[in-house]
Amino acid sequence: MTNWFVLAGLFLCFEAANFTGFSWSHLRWLSDDELISIAVRFKYPRVYKTIEEFRADYSKFKPEVFYWEDFTDDQPNQFWSKFFGHNLFNVRLPDAVVIVDVDGHPRFSRSCNKNSWCSPTFPPDDPVLGIVGTVQEGPPYYDAAVEVTANWTNDPKGTSFISGHCFSALSRSEKPTLKIGSSRRTTVTFDDMYGYYLVAINDVNNGARGQIRISEEDFKRYQSCDKAIRAKWPNVGGVSWKR
Repeated sequence: MTNWFVLAGLFLCFEAANFTGFSWSHLRWLSDDELISIAVRFKYPRVYKTIEEFRADYSKFKPEVFYWEDFTDDQPNQFWSKFFGHNLFNVRLPDAVVIVDVDGHPRFSRSCNKNSWCSPTFPPDDPVLGIVGTVQEGPPYYDAAVEVTANWTNDPKGTSFISGHCFSALSRSEKPTLKIGSSRRTTVTFDDMYGYYLVAINDVNNGARGQIRISEEDFKRYQSCDKAIRAKWPNVGGVSWKR
């Protein structure tokens, strides 16, 4: 009988740890600040080296950590997920929710947009949107687009530059919206986002694209669309990407 009480006690301790987010690898609960720092480094590896740098740009935004609320739709039953040890935190950042496990390992992130569950995107203290990238016509050959256009729809002071199928554009509007088009008269829209991005529009016809957030220094270095610099861009467009 004593053994059963011991086993029941161990089981209850194990489940109490699961339901409260205890980390067995660290033998403690990770703090919110630790989880936020992990999420920031995961989501913005090319932008922020420290949480202090992040907070300098987003002094008005307060990241939130949730253990029971599920923003991902991947855990339809939170109780049983945690009961069986699938213990994940949701860290709300300005433009995404990052999923971090109880041991501090980032799993994945979901970007916010105007149609999603973590909308709206929260702007930095000094709103800016800088985008540099290339445009292609899609399958089957993914030819470089011709007669590329880049226009800000609500910022007369926004700037843009075109070189072949490469473009760069910069806006400091509070609600920047950029439309990229080609000779096929199709457009790809970038809005509800802030910061600096490298993008690859692989198929301008259906808007298929890849993108990563980059630092301001990278944007300034890339925005000339120089071919030698483009050749060294990090791969954001896959095997069909024509830099």
